[in-house]
Amino acid sequence: MNKPADLIVEETRENLSKVINESGLPPFLIEPIVRDIYNQVIFLKQQELEKSKKDYEESLKEEKEEVQHEKDTI
Repeated sequence: MNKPADLIVEETRENLSKVINESGLPPFLIEPIVRDIYNQVIFLKQQELEKSKKDYEESLKEEKEEVQHEKDTI
């Protein structure tokens, strides 16, 4: 069984907090680092969304073509 997503989220949150707390950097230096990481996550999320949309539209197109092919062979 794969680890549940909520456990992965909690572990990730704890690991990130640990790294930040153990870095020894003051908050004014941590803030731009966290902002940069956040911006990367936003970019990756947008790419994933666009890929999902493209894949979904392609699957709809393929389904439509299959239905049309079945109609043509009848």
